[in-house]
Amino acid sequence: MLVISWLAMRRFVVAVVLAGVGFVMARPAMAEDTADVDHLMQNLVSGSDFRIRTQAALALGASRSRRAVEPLCTGLADPNATVRAASAAALGRLRLGGTECLQKRLTSETSETVKTTIQKALDPVFTTDTKYYLAIGKVTDKTGRSGEEIDGIIRGAMASAAALLPVFALAPAGETLLDAKRRLAPHVNVKSYFLSPRIGAPEYVAGNLTVRLEIAMFSYPDKALLGNYTTKLTEPGVTAADSETENDLIKTAGERALDKFSQIATRLQ
Repeated sequence: MLVISWLAMRRFVVAVVLAGVGFVMARPAMAEDTADVDHLMQNLVSGSDFRIRTQAALALGASRSRRAVEPLCTGLADPNATVRAASAAALGRLRLGGTECLQKRLTSETSETVKTTIQKALDPVFTTDTKYYLAIGKVTDKTGRSGEEIDGIIRGAMASAAALLPVFALAPAGETLLDAKRRLAPHVNVKSYFLSPRIGAPEYVAGNLTVRLEIAMFSYPDKALLGNYTTKLTEPGVTAADSETENDLIKTAGERALDKFSQIATRLQ
């Protein structure tokens, strides 16, 4: 396990807060292993010393694992402000979700240091590679399912796929048009788009399961319709309703839809 001295760790958190710098970890992929992620999650949630919890949060931020999002959101409510700041900074580094819990915590956070870290975590990261600013809207769900599960699967899959492509900067969920204009103002060469996903009811025909994910493309933030496209996937050998297989196929459709948009974006004006 990576060992970070408490003094170095404290300086690191302060640097993130004051300068908004990126994470520099000695072993950036250290927590990709399932056992490592499980150990770090346990340390963050139940570590007896706040320094252990802080170190776990920072390491999870470098894990590139979507499983780190939930414990880091929990870390935002830690009684220790340093742990909360580390959890917020880690979510900002991870870029695989957690926008809603960051926004919720911002409304109740009492520490100005933690507030600053949360605000930086919520802001998208623009680099020299960034070509597109991408906002993903709420999913129109026609699957017949109740709740927000499908919305979370699709938007999470699309966001995760976009996070792996350096040409994209992702807008925070629920971003206002005013905030979008503010964030885009310094980046005049970055094209911005809004994607509106719609998922139909899963189709079970002749022993196959088929899902269709439609994506409407808009300019952003003015939201002028630019066109649409569909990602269709079929899983053979599924003869009866199977929500777990549906979820897996829908998730893959979300990832494929984003990959397809990365190609379409090069032709959009």
